[in-house]
Amino acid sequence: MLRNILRLHPRLESPEETHFFRWADPYASPRYEGNYATVKLFKSHRAIDGVSDLDFELSRALANNRKDLSDLYGTLFLQAKNNVDGRWFDKTPQNIYGILLLGHMYPNAKFLHIHRNPLNVVSSLKEGRVMPKHEVKGGINYWLESMIMINEYKKIPGAEARFYEIKYEDFVLDPKPQVSNILNFLNEDPLLVDYSKISTHKEKDNYKKNLTEEDISTVKKLSEPFYSQYGYA
Repeated sequence: MLRNILRLHPRLESPEETHFFRWADPYASPRYEGNYATVKLFKSHRAIDGVSDLDFELSRALANNRKDLSDLYGTLFLQAKNNVDGRWFDKTPQNIYGILLLGHMYPNAKFLHIHRNPLNVVSSLKEGRVMPKHEVKGGINYWLESMIMINEYKKIPGAEARFYEIKYEDFVLDPKPQVSNILNFLNEDPLLVDYSKISTHKEKDNYKKNLTEEDISTVKKLSEPFYSQYGYA
């Protein structure tokens, strides 16, 4: 939802999730390379983005590290979108696992962190409609470990200024002022967006029907201190 709204700006483009910075395996190691040689999802993503297999394989051959691959892919993607002077961004959620590499390789990069009530995150993961089904403990740690990594990264001098944090529940209620603030944070003109095209949906709080009282208590307890820090207490 946030990605699609930001793409209303004529200078901002976003491909399907790239996962270039997701994997812990070193770049060009056999396991890293295997992700792009065998996973059909990434092949379909490239097709949607308009990047041919031939161009992608050439990019992999030329790239010496993740940044090289990312830059080459971004160039190909912007060409495919006929927006070569635009900026592209990646919404891969698992980029959090590579945030140290991202921060080092892109010292001017900015990060948008949209966070959601962990009760609804755990509920969604327990249902498993988009991702594989998680048990409650796994769902909690999906949310909690990301919060830990973000907050540890923000302790690096100057890093916090690179973050804009968005509470999902507030965003869906009134997205327009948030979008304007985000674009100012990104140094892009908010007036170039047609705000009449922005649409969101209300948070449904499905955890109330998907989690037991014991589950809810466990999520709240194990999600601290970030459950309170991010305004969910």
